[in-house]
Amino acid sequence: MLPEKARGLVEGFIDRWNLRAYDRTLWQTDTASVFDEITEDARNVLSDIGLAADDDMLFNMFNIVVLSYAYSAYDQPKMREFMGIKLSTFPWISAIFLLYPIGAAVYIATQTQARLPMIVGYGLANLGYLLVGAGIFKGTFRIFSLKKRWHVLVAGAIAFLIGTYLSNIGA
Repeated sequence: MLPEKARGLVEGFIDRWNLRAYDRTLWQTDTASVFDEITEDARNVLSDIGLAADDDMLFNMFNIVVLSYAYSAYDQPKMREFMGIKLSTFPWISAIFLLYPIGAAVYIATQTQARLPMIVGYGLANLGYLLVGAGIFKGTFRIFSLKKRWHVLVAGAIAFLIGTYLSNIGA
């Protein structure tokens, strides 16, 4: 990755950039600008010991800093919060409820002589029922990244209308 001559400098380089991790503006700066800052700093550090840095060396130095930041985010929940990384969990409840319209479509496909538009329409109509119910009771359906009540209700209405249309032309 790096020449033997440069390996002794890496720890100090990481430490210098780890201090910058506690500056909130770093996490609000465009990544391309931060990339340019890190690679320019790496170029200066490497030129101080007489190495002409090529793109691979500079990119490796950047990656070392990024990996250090990634480990800090992994290891320190407070640092992750400071960086602005939100811990999101998989929306299990939405995923489980999504089995209802999928199951309905599979049932129609396997237990009847329905054609494809009817099967898809039946699944979409049932998805519409599910989304309207989720919109009324919870206001979100996170498996589809719907986080506002009106988004869920509109998506439910659209799914129901398309599903009803397909079911009728497929019958």
